[in-house]
Amino acid sequence: MQQFTGERVVDDAAVSAACECVRAPEPHSGDVARAGLAAVSYGEEQLVRPDSISLLVRHYQPAQETAARTLLLVHGLSEHGERYDHVARVFAGRRWNVVVPDARGHGRSGGTATHVRQFRRYCDDLNAILDHVAAAPGRTAVVGHSMGALVAIRHAQRFPGRAAALALISPLLRVAVRVPAGLFVLGRVLSFVAPRTRFQTRVDPSLTTRSLDVLARRLADPLIHRSVTAGWFFAMRRALRNAWREAPGLRVPLLVLQAGQDRIVDPDAAREWLASAGSADKTFRCLPEHYHELLNEPDWPETATLVADWLDGRVDAVPASDPASPASLRHPVLRT
Repeated sequence: MQQFTGERVVDDAAVSAACECVRAPEPHSGDVARAGLAAVSYGEEQLVRPDSISLLVRHYQPAQETAARTLLLVHGLSEHGERYDHVARVFAGRRWNVVVPDARGHGRSGGTATHVRQFRRYCDDLNAILDHVAAAPGRTAVVGHSMGALVAIRHAQRFPGRAAALALISPLLRVAVRVPAGLFVLGRVLSFVAPRTRFQTRVDPSLTTRSLDVLARRLADPLIHRSVTAGWFFAMRRALRNAWREAPGLRVPLLVLQAGQDRIVDPDAAREWLASAGSADKTFRCLPEHYHELLNEPDWPETATLVADWLDGRVDAVPASDPASPASLRHPVLRT
C-alpha cells in the first residue's frame, strides 16, 4: 500500500508470466448460453442521491414476461457492475429483474474514486435503489462479491427485512493482503487530517482470476482503479468490526461461496463469520482450486447456477399476476 501520485501501469506479459492462468472463454461468449440464458432486455439510468452523487444503475429483465422478484448484484472494490453483465443476464434468463449499480466512486457513478468517509453511504445507496425500483422485500435477494458482500452484510444488518436471501461471494470479512505497520499508522493519521490521500493497492491482479481473457480485460479497463484513499481503508475496517459484532443478530437466509485459493481476502474468515451468524438457514461452499473472483473464473456458469439454484429455493419465481408480487417495478428498457 505505497503512497503514490498516479495509477500504476501493469504490464500484461509480466502478469501472464507471473501466474499460472487457465485459458478460458470470455464470460460474454457462449458460456452465457451454457448457464441458461433466455431473451433479456437491458436498460440503464442515473439515480441522483441527496448529496448530489449520481449512481449508474443497470436493469436486466426477461424480455417475454414481467418477473415478480428482484436481484440486486453488488460488485467489489475498485471495479464496476459492467463486469457482471454475463451473470446478470443469466439471472434475468431465470425470471429475475436484475439491478446492477456502480457503487459511488466506482465505474460510471459519481463521487471521489474508491473513497468514502462512512461505509454506511454504500448501504444507504443500496436502500435507495431498492426503493427506486419498488422491490418487494419478500421477493428480493442480494448477491455481493468481495467488498460488495461486506456492503450487502452491513445493509442487511442496518435494514433488516429488506431482502429475503443473501448470497456472499468471496466476502471481504478479513483482509489477506498484509499492510506494513508503519504504513498502517501513517494511513491512520491521514484518515483524519487528509482522508483523500491515495495509496496504491497491494493486490496483485493476477490473483483475481485464472482466466487470461478476464485478466487482460481487467488490466485494460480504464474504469478499474488501482488505489484507495486513507478514508476508505479505515471506513472499511470499521464496517468489518460491525459486520462481525452484529453477525448473531442476522436472521436472513445466507449462502457463502469462498474461493479456496483466495489471496485477497482471508478464505477462513467466511466460514468463521457464517458460523457466528444468527440465521437458521445458512450454507457454506468452498471451491478449492478457485481464485478470488468466482463469477469471473473459467467455470463461472456452474458457480452462477449454484447461486441461482439456492436462491430459487428461497424466492419463488411466481407469476407477475400473483397478489404477492410488486405492483409496479420501475425498470427502464433502453435496448434489447
